[in-house]
Amino acid sequence: MQTETHKKAVVGVFLNRSALSLLLLPVALFLWALHAYPPQYAFWLGFAAVIYIWPIAGVLFVIAAGFHVRPAGQRLGAADEHPLSKRRFSSLH
Repeated sequence: MQTETHKKAVVGVFLNRSALSLLLLPVALFLWALHAYPPQYAFWLGFAAVIYIWPIAGVLFVIAAGFHVRPAGQRLGAADEHPLSKRRFSSLH
């Protein structure tokens, strides 16, 4: 169980870092294009990169959310506090 949790955490970290890298890629492309092309062309190249790359980063963030692993203490505490795990019979008290 602990190995599977570790694998999920590693995959989640990889996907998050990949998404963050994709978010920064259009900025790097824009800065490169600013030196290689006129400013108007560099802007449009960066804008086109944003349109195509940021949705992919968003999908990676959503997939990474499925691999999110909380520490064991939080998992156990959250299970105790869940409203469905408590049975309250106010009429019996």
